[in-house]
Amino acid sequence: MAITNSTIQGKVGNAIFYRVGRTSRVRSMPAGYLDANTLQQQENRSRLRVATRFYQCLAETVLRDAWKVAVGESGVNGFNFFMKVNMMVFRPDGKIGDFSRLQLAVGMMQKVDHLAAMVGDDDTVTLTWENGPNLPSARVDDSLVVVVLYGNRSFTPVFVEINGATRGDGKATFRLERKRGTAAHLYCFFREKEGKAYSGSQYIRI
Repeated sequence: MAITNSTIQGKVGNAIFYRVGRTSRVRSMPAGYLDANTLQQQENRSRLRVATRFYQCLAETVLRDAWKVAVGESGVNGFNFFMKVNMMVFRPDGKIGDFSRLQLAVGMMQKVDHLAAMVGDDDTVTLTWENGPNLPSARVDDSLVVVVLYGNRSFTPVFVEINGATRGDGKATFRLERKRGTAAHLYCFFREKEGKAYSGSQYIRI
């Protein structure tokens, strides 16, 4: 913006002349028009809607609690943190783009080592893992939580019954409920017995 002695008002070339009180001023035109409805912006808005719909499926579950605990007193709410971590995992067409990148739980508690799964003929799954020695953020009585997203209903988190398995057990067994050929995406994490802390989820596809 500049001040001028000219009495011109209006647009002249790339300049706009206007008056403020008794003073004439001039400013340049905007460099260009920014379209707020580009294809990328449309896709981002669609992706946000998809991610929001998925987060709403976590209501009243331990997953929602994990995100609330993760933000603590930071002033950021669990929903916003979930979006920051996961929004780009979702596709504008309403699907999950990469299940392995999806984080269903986050936290400061230690993850386990060498998490593995073996599947029997009757779809019984045996999870095994190892615990590192002397980990300050891990306790043997931390509860194991396993959430399954089936490929044909990936927006319906299923909590597996694991009969009270804990970190110290190093093993857990459960059975999947799916049609033959349906992918099962497992998200495994640990919860402090009073729900005050969580580990990040670890992913296995079966």
